[in-house]
Amino acid sequence: MTFTRNLLFSLLLMIPGTSFAETDRDYEEATFTGAKDKPIESDIDEISVPVGPAKKETPSLQMYPDQVYEGARVLSMDVKFVATCYEAVQLVYNRRYTEAKSAFEEAQRKYPDSALGPIGKVLIYQALMLENLDFAYEKQYELAAKQARQQLMQALEVRGNDAWEHFILGGVLGIDAIHSMRRGNYLTSLNRGLEAMKSVDRAKEVAPEFPDLKLGDGLYNYWRTVISRSVKGLPDFADKRKEGIQQMQFVEEKGIFLGPAATFALTYTWLEEGALKRATQSALVNHQNYPDNVVNNITIGRLYMYQRKYPSAEKYFKAAVRVSPENRRVYYFMTRMYLRQKKLNDAESTIDKYLAFDISTGDRARALMQKSLIYYRRKDWDAAERLAAEAWKIGKLKRAKKRIASIKSARERDKRKGTAPTALGPDGVAPEATEEKANATKAAKAAKAARLKSKAKDEKE
Repeated sequence: MTFTRNLLFSLLLMIPGTSFAETDRDYEEATFTGAKDKPIESDIDEISVPVGPAKKETPSLQMYPDQVYEGARVLSMDVKFVATCYEAVQLVYNRRYTEAKSAFEEAQRKYPDSALGPIGKVLIYQALMLENLDFAYEKQYELAAKQARQQLMQALEVRGNDAWEHFILGGVLGIDAIHSMRRGNYLTSLNRGLEAMKSVDRAKEVAPEFPDLKLGDGLYNYWRTVISRSVKGLPDFADKRKEGIQQMQFVEEKGIFLGPAATFALTYTWLEEGALKRATQSALVNHQNYPDNVVNNITIGRLYMYQRKYPSAEKYFKAAVRVSPENRRVYYFMTRMYLRQKKLNDAESTIDKYLAFDISTGDRARALMQKSLIYYRRKDWDAAERLAAEAWKIGKLKRAKKRIASIKSARERDKRKGTAPTALGPDGVAPEATEEKANATKAAKAAKAARLKSKAKDEKE
């Protein structure tokens, strides 16, 4: 098993949305691979999340949570040091980045040979970039990553805290492998991954009871099976999805630092399995503890959207906007949500907000396709065709060509019928269609009442 592949599969979990933004189709069960393998476990009937914080409150006689004392035990480290790291990482999960940066810098002053200062910056800058899938903080990240690697290599020359230092070095190298792969630097990514693998293996040798190390194994076992079965040309492996899920669940329950990350990984695992309620329950567990985590809130919004629970979806999308109004990805998914509800004005408003950002050519082309779809549904053929043509010009999306062809066909049908495009109401729905639908509903109710009255009469006779 190589940690490199673990990192590649982890990337799938860390960038939710990339595979779903590629099509106009409204997915009911959105998966990364589109695979239809029989699920490991059936979905639950109802979402059931405990009220209040998911984690137990720390007993009054303890200064720190149980995870801190267990981490100190399995890593053979000072409790105060583990507590310092634990609390700083919690701030990152909570998206309290300014406080997290200060906490890591203070830890660096307190433990000058720990590399915690640059490590904190690595985590924060990558978190910010993963929220939007951009490279806005790349210069700051690269400087911090270089400093972290140098300081950790120096720390490893001194005996003591070896398991922790190897674990953290593996994490820093792994994050850099993911960053390099996102940049298309595959050779650098591979080399970083190989280095990370060696560090994690050394950590396992020194601290075999450290539960967080099992998360990589769980991700590998599950996603290796899924991806090898869905990508042509890859050899099939034994089905280890169940084992992978169990390993992720183990870290979710026992993890010192990576428990929330395991829960997040399980959210996307259940999504791949088509178990939308299980996925939603996992995401809601993290929401209880980290209500301002933007990626998690967007994920919950998408999960409710796939279940057609649109008010709940909108609630979590707006929660993400409240915390991070500069996050552009949320506006893309909100557009998809409004399109599903035929709220064309709302859909246009959110896609315009998305288009106002400095986005890549590919993202702009896909957004223009969404806007083209809005005008297509309004039967404004000229605007729909213009937007689709622009999407083809800048992004060369094949479906833009198909959209243009369908627009021309629809326009010709209107001409053959001898009718002008239908005037639409404020939200993109023809008033006549609304009135016709209301009349049909009224007629159906009257017919049903007449049948019930006739049946009651017959029974009486």
